[in-house]
Amino acid sequence: MDRVKEFYDKYKVYLTRPNLELLAVTVIVLSAILVFTSGIPGKGVLMLDQGNIKYDGTLVRGKMNGQGTVTFKNGDSYSGNFRNGVFEGKGTFTSQSGWKYEGDFSDGQADGQGKLTTEGNVVYEGTFKQGIYQNAH
Repeated sequence: MDRVKEFYDKYKVYLTRPNLELLAVTVIVLSAILVFTSGIPGKGVLMLDQGNIKYDGTLVRGKMNGQGTVTFKNGDSYSGNFRNGVFEGKGTFTSQSGWKYEGDFSDGQADGQGKLTTEGNVVYEGTFKQGIYQNAH
């Protein structure tokens, strides 16, 4: 307790209202700068699921946002746009087993215009909805 009193007696001359207000404003400004700069996109690599999933691309606040490539342990890969960690927009999903989908994604699924090429090189081109080809007759 004596140390606290000694410390206070030594520095009480600096504990004025203007100095405390200046300190408060400085803390607020630094906090605002931190909040705004943490939302700036940057390039990075994420290792997920104990290294079974690797993402290389744009990160915003630690999440996959923007252009990038994700590679799965089994050899599958997706290259394209992400939003909040999910396939969103234009991209290409390539399966290790040999099929490939190129086109629009929504909420992590083939959704919109795209082209699916099977392992046997059969091509389905047209509209997909929630991962299902819609132009079948």
